[in-house]
Amino acid sequence: MDTILVDLVRYGHLLSVAVGLGAAAMADYTAMTGLRRRVSPEFLTILKTAHNMIWPALIAMWITGLALIGIRTGFDLSAFSPKLFAKLTVVTLLTANAHAIGKLAMPLMAQNTGLGALSQAELRACAVMGGVSSASWLLALAMGSSKVLAAAPAGVFLLLVPIAYGAAIFVSFRTLAWMRGPKAAAPIRPIDRRKAGDLQVTSYKIGLFPRRTARS
Repeated sequence: MDTILVDLVRYGHLLSVAVGLGAAAMADYTAMTGLRRRVSPEFLTILKTAHNMIWPALIAMWITGLALIGIRTGFDLSAFSPKLFAKLTVVTLLTANAHAIGKLAMPLMAQNTGLGALSQAELRACAVMGGVSSASWLLALAMGSSKVLAAAPAGVFLLLVPIAYGAAIFVSFRTLAWMRGPKAAAPIRPIDRRKAGDLQVTSYKIGLFPRRTARS
């Protein structure tokens, strides 16, 4: 039976999901725009702030979620619904992914080298972490708010969860690959002053055509 206390716990659970989803979206957007060029200190500050907001949201999700499980099931596994098993799996993946982002993606961003400097392995790792983050937060929100999913059979989640993760990772990888593109800016190389005399410079008048060479 629902009470005011249960409603407060449920509200706190949904609020933690909303805060975490917003912080993750801000972190993903900052990472995408920052990796497209050399990362500025401002981008790194925003990214770290967003990442630091995600951990309290995750902790609050676990606390309020376990409280709701205890209230509704008494932690009796036979009383667990397919949605509950799916949600525990998603939140566990989300927590592990957040740890991986802090250990792998954040140091890559701190190198301040831009997207073009990432290897294919690093690009794939970033795509996987970004896709898992987006899919996990959206799935957690959907399963925490949807009445349809609350009564759905196990087959629905066995189909929904892999498709959601696969689609999110594919979109994340294609987005990073498109941003990197074949026209990545080449690194700026300093001019060797000893060879500066070999450079040929064409001068132009103010107009559309180069200056004609005077005839002898």
